[in-house]
Amino acid sequence: MKFKFFIGTLVGLLPIFVLAATDVNSQDPLKLAKIVPIADVHRHVNKFVSPAALAEQMNANNIGWSGAVGPYEWQTDRDPYLELLGDAYIPTAGQSELTQIFFKIGPSAIEDENNRFYQELFSNADELFANKKIKGFGELILNNKTSNPVASFRRKVTIDSPPIERMMSIANKNGGFVQIHSEDDEDSIAQIKHLANLHPKTPIILSHCLMTPNTKLVSDLLKANANIYCDLSARTPLHFLNPDSEIAKSRIVYSESFADPNWIALIEAYPTRFMVGSDTFKYDIDFEKVISAIRNGLLSRLKTGTIELVAYKNAQKVMNLK
Repeated sequence: MKFKFFIGTLVGLLPIFVLAATDVNSQDPLKLAKIVPIADVHRHVNKFVSPAALAEQMNANNIGWSGAVGPYEWQTDRDPYLELLGDAYIPTAGQSELTQIFFKIGPSAIEDENNRFYQELFSNADELFANKKIKGFGELILNNKTSNPVASFRRKVTIDSPPIERMMSIANKNGGFVQIHSEDDEDSIAQIKHLANLHPKTPIILSHCLMTPNTKLVSDLLKANANIYCDLSARTPLHFLNPDSEIAKSRIVYSESFADPNWIALIEAYPTRFMVGSDTFKYDIDFEKVISAIRNGLLSRLKTGTIELVAYKNAQKVMNLK
């Protein structure tokens, strides 16, 4: 119990401790990018990173909050992470349920709110919010037909289908958010807009910023819908099996020593709408290197005020992080 309290206390106090330092260095982007606390809004819990190991990684890399997506395997229980990390963990529901629906029934069942996995989720969702067991829904993987390296895990379904709209409604009622993984197909974009318009006060976080190279498309989305946000996880060379391939090069936004100037300009145009995440969904994606790329490649190239917004303040506001 003493170990649990020590780790939990360290993680909980970390953002407060570092914020004082960030004020001192606020005029130097390079220094600020290295010390600013980060809200990792795309950190899956999984069997190869225990709750204690996650806490240690967070402490070592100045990660103030972690989560906002579900377990990568449905067998992984999120509760031990929440128990250890407390407010530093951002718990969600929906991802495990969608994964089970996909493998046990089939992708078309993701659009059917009457299957048993959804029924159990919806019957408990309000209580989960009330008891602070979840803060939102995600990662809802609805269109990953070219953005997942495993062919057997790919799918494309209707994004504004009844069960997803119901999650939006429940999130709206409980002050939560919904994180959606989609690609930039025209019909998928139209469905995302429809959801955003149905529930204009409910934040929709677009995982990996749609994996799109089209900054104009993202700009148009953000301009038209004030409740749409972008998560810039998995946009580094570290996340691609072949980072030199044409599709990888079109999707990479930043690395340890690089950031696409078009994306930097887009972020500066909408500084309150972007967040960062690690997305270490495989054991061989080096967490420390991903965080280094976020700090040295992406954040260091932003204006000082934008650095803090993208690093943690946007997530803090949207997800009501303490």
